[in-house]
Amino acid sequence: MDRKTTLYIKNCTKDTLLIELSEADTLVNWQFWGKQAADVVSPNDTDEVDIAFNKAIIGSFALPDSTIYIDPYIYSHYDTCYLYTIKWNIAKKYSMDEIRAKKLYDRRTVTKKNFHNRLFEYKK
Repeated sequence: MDRKTTLYIKNCTKDTLLIELSEADTLVNWQFWGKQAADVVSPNDTDEVDIAFNKAIIGSFALPDSTIYIDPYIYSHYDTCYLYTIKWNIAKKYSMDEIRAKKLYDRRTVTKKNFHNRLFEYKK
């Protein structure tokens, strides 16, 4: 029997963040957060983008000094992943296109080895 080891990311900042761990080396649209990009079709309708944003918040919303769960499955296929963080006040104010164009996010390269005792502490 295979055993999955849960991974966690702790928000060690004073900001409320949206956090995503992805195999994509570019910041993906809201509808791809928490999913494999190849498995999702990109909607163009504004209502669907709003719905995607609301769904992206689930599981990625991290208050200061809180911890979120990360599915370790991503590391069974990729050795290196990218950790994206967007401040909550930025995510509510700007579209994803503006966030990308203005580089209003942080991106870090992480490997499974960066998770000490299954925990990655995100610090500025």
